[in-house]
Amino acid sequence: MKKFSYRIVFILFIIPFIVGPCYAQEVSPLMHFSIFAGGAFPEGDFGSTSGEKAGYAKTGFSAMVQGDKSLSESIYWTSSISLAINSLDESSMRSATGVSGMNITTTNYYTTWVMTGVGFETPVSPTVKIYGSAQLGLLVSKFPDVTISYNGISVNQTADMATAFAYGFGAGFWLNNFNLGLRYYTGQPKYKETASYGNNSYSVNEDLPATVLQVMFGIRF
Repeated sequence: MKKFSYRIVFILFIIPFIVGPCYAQEVSPLMHFSIFAGGAFPEGDFGSTSGEKAGYAKTGFSAMVQGDKSLSESIYWTSSISLAINSLDESSMRSATGVSGMNITTTNYYTTWVMTGVGFETPVSPTVKIYGSAQLGLLVSKFPDVTISYNGISVNQTADMATAFAYGFGAGFWLNNFNLGLRYYTGQPKYKETASYGNNSYSVNEDLPATVLQVMFGIRF
C-alpha cells in the first residue's frame, strides 16, 4: 500500500513536465522554475521539548526548487523539492534527563519534502501577485544521531532513513520575479532507532512527527 501511494505521488509530481507542451499554445509556452532559501521553523511536537513525541528541533535552514505550469489564467500546477536542516536542542535534552554531568551531542535533522499540487494566484497591482497552494507528497527524513556520555560510559543512538506521506500548504506574494513565501509541511515517519553500548544493542520502531514552517525568499527564472 505504501509503495502504491509513493507511485501515485511520483506520477502527480511529473504531470506538469509531461502535459506542459499540451498547454503551450493556450496559456504559456514555458514552465517557470524558482529557487528559494530561508528559515525552517519546527512546529508542534517537532519543536517541543516535552512529551513522548517531543522532537527537540531548533530553528534551522531551508532551501527549495520549484516548477510551476499554468493551467489557466489563475490556476497552476506546482511541484517542488525542499530540504530543511534543523539542529537539536541539546541543552533541553540534558535538562529533561534530570541527570547532572551528562553530556549529549547530536547531529541534525534532514527532512526532504517532495511535493506536488495546485495553486492559484491573483494580481493586486501591475507588479504584485498574491498566491496560495495546497500540496501532497513524500517526506524523506533522517533522524539525528545521538551520543550520550556519563561517567566514562557512552551510548550511541542511530536511526535509519524514514519516509512518510506528507501534505502542506503555501502562501505568499510575487513582486515581479521575486517571491516572499510560506510553506507549511507535515508528515509522520516511522524510524528504526538503534542504541548501542559496547557489544550490546537494541532497536525500536517509533513514529515521530515532523512539521516545519518554511519562510523563504525566492526568485523565478
